[in-house]
Amino acid sequence: MENGQDKASTLDLLDHCCQLVADTYGKPDSQEWTNSDFIRLSHILYKKTQVQISPNTLKRIFGKIKTDARYYPQRATRDALAQYVGFPDWDKLIHAQSTQQPMRLPQRPDTQPVILPPVDQPLPRLHAGKSKAHKILPAIFALILIAVGALLGFLFWQDKEAAITLFCKNPEGDNPHSAVFVLRNFGSVSRLTNEYTIEYGDADKTQLNAKDSVYSHYYEVPGRYFAVLKKAGIALDTVPVFLHTSGWTATANMMYDTTRVYPIEAPNLFVKGYNSISAREIARAGVDTNRTFFVNFINTHLTGIDGDNFELLVDVKASPPRPGVRCSQVRLTVYGDSSSHMVDIMKPGCVHWSKLQFSELHRDGRSEGPNFLGADLTAGGTIAMKVVNRRATLLINDRVVYKNTYKKALRHIYGLDIMFAGIGTVRSVRLKDLKTGKRFAGNF
Repeated sequence: MENGQDKASTLDLLDHCCQLVADTYGKPDSQEWTNSDFIRLSHILYKKTQVQISPNTLKRIFGKIKTDARYYPQRATRDALAQYVGFPDWDKLIHAQSTQQPMRLPQRPDTQPVILPPVDQPLPRLHAGKSKAHKILPAIFALILIAVGALLGFLFWQDKEAAITLFCKNPEGDNPHSAVFVLRNFGSVSRLTNEYTIEYGDADKTQLNAKDSVYSHYYEVPGRYFAVLKKAGIALDTVPVFLHTSGWTATANMMYDTTRVYPIEAPNLFVKGYNSISAREIARAGVDTNRTFFVNFINTHLTGIDGDNFELLVDVKASPPRPGVRCSQVRLTVYGDSSSHMVDIMKPGCVHWSKLQFSELHRDGRSEGPNFLGADLTAGGTIAMKVVNRRATLLINDRVVYKNTYKKALRHIYGLDIMFAGIGTVRSVRLKDLKTGKRFAGNF
C-alpha cells in the first residue's frame, strides 16, 4: 500500500507529465485550454499511440473536471501520455526522474547551443580600416536575411499544411449511420481544395471545396471503416468509424450497383439451423437474383478479444453455380482497431481475383498470383486463422497455405464479416482469445 509520501510523489510525476504534454501540444498553460483543445489532443494521442483517451478523461487528468480525490489514470493511459512526450512508457519516465535526469522535451536536432567566450576573454575586434570585405558584408547579410525569411516562410506554410487533420464527431453508431467529419486548420490552404479528398472506406469519396470544412457521409452496412484525408493521392490523416450490430445480420448488394444495399430481415439468423438466406428472402429484399449479387453476414461489437493473439475457425459452404456466380467466392474479414485481416477465396480457375491481407501485409492475385487461395468450397470446407504475437497462419481445409509476421498491431477485434457471392451457408463460427480464453459472442 502506498503511504502519503509515495502518493504525493506519484501525483507529482503525473503533474510533471501533464506539463510535458501541454508543452508538446504547444499550449503550455493547460488551464487556458478550451473544450476543443481536449478533443484535438484526444485525436492526436490516438493517432500517435493507438490508445483512445476520451476528452473527458483528459479533463479529469488535467484537473479541468473536479473530483473528490485527484484523478489517477490507469496504466495504459499513463503509458500513452509518456509515449506522447518522448518516453517508451510510464516506467521509463519514472526512471528518468529517479536518476535525476531532466524530463524535458527532446531538443530539435537542428538546434545548436550558442557558445560564448569566457568572461575574462575580450571579444575580437574588427579591423578599423576600410576593406573590400567591409563594403560587401552588408550586402551578404541582407541576402542571408532574405534567404532565411524565405525558408522560414516555406517551413511555416508546410507546417500549416501538415497540421490539417480529419476529425469525426460521431465515430460510433448503429446501422445505418450518418457520420460527420470536420477538417481542422483547413482554412489556411483552402486555395488548394481541388487536390484534397476524403475517402470514406466504403468505396465512396468526396472532393473538398473551399467553402466547407464539415462533411457528412451515410454508412449503411455494419463494420469498421477507415476514413482517409488525402492530398494528391497521399494520405494525410485517418479516422475510424464503427457501426455495430446486435447479433448476426445479413445484407445483400448487387455488382456494379453502388447506389444502395439491401438489408435482409433475419432475426433468428444462425439459430436452430437457420444458417443461410434463401433466394426468396433475398428477392423479397429487392435484389434481382438473376444478376450477380453478394450477401454479407456481419456481427460487429467490441469483443474484448486480442486481434494479435486469437484463433478463428469458420465452416462454410460456398454458393453452387447459378446466374452471375462462377467463382463461388468466400471472403472472411476480421475487423481490427486500425486495420483488418482478410482472405478472399475463389475457385481455382478464378485466383486472379483473390486477395489476402494481414494488417499491413497484402497479397493480390492480379500481380502475385497466390494460387494457394484457390479452393472449391461449394461442397463445404473450413477457413482458419491463427495469430500468435502477430505471427499469422492461414489454413484452408486444415492445410497451411500462408505464414508471415506483420508489424502493425490489430489490437482489438471489432467483429467478423463473412461474404458470399450468391447463396452461401455458414455452418459454424469459433473465435477465441489465445491469451485469456475469451470467446466471441457470435460463436455457434
